[in-house]
Amino acid sequence: MALPEQVVDRLSREPVHTPGWSGQLLMFAATIFFISVGVYLGLMFGYKPYLNSKISGLDAQIQKFTQEIPLSDQEQLISFYSQLSNLGGILQKHVISSALFDWLEKNTSANIYYTRFNFSPGTNQLALTGAAKTTNDFIQQLQAFQNESAVERINVNSLNVSSNGTWQFDFVLFFTRSFFNQSFSSP
Repeated sequence: MALPEQVVDRLSREPVHTPGWSGQLLMFAATIFFISVGVYLGLMFGYKPYLNSKISGLDAQIQKFTQEIPLSDQEQLISFYSQLSNLGGILQKHVISSALFDWLEKNTSANIYYTRFNFSPGTNQLALTGAAKTTNDFIQQLQAFQNESAVERINVNSLNVSSNGTWQFDFVLFFTRSFFNQSFSSP
């Protein structure tokens, strides 16, 4: 079936319409490009010279301060700072035994006393020698230490009755490494 003549005339006179998204995409891309170029030019010719002037001003101040302080004082200051830095590193890794005494005081039974305390920080071992009134006191003390999450294990070396009726003991506590990291690293 043929198209009517009016429709053919109208189609031949009207321009062909293309979808509008391609023109809008081109306009968006061009806008982003020009904004990017504007930001780049602003940074290169505005902000970069500003930063360079600030840097040169600070360099001038550093040079001025360097000339004001004698070279011998500068060397002494650098040496002192190095010593402080080294001391800070040593103290951060140092195990504070006074905190271990506090822990031991909190976790020791009233019927127990210690006569020897030997702590080895490299192996996290605490050797204790002491006396208990009864064997039950000694057993309760061992159970109290075993219930502590800081103690990995306990080695009992000896348990003997003395001439005065007290029980002499010797044992070693093995502590977890995490206990020392969290308990003793900060005051």
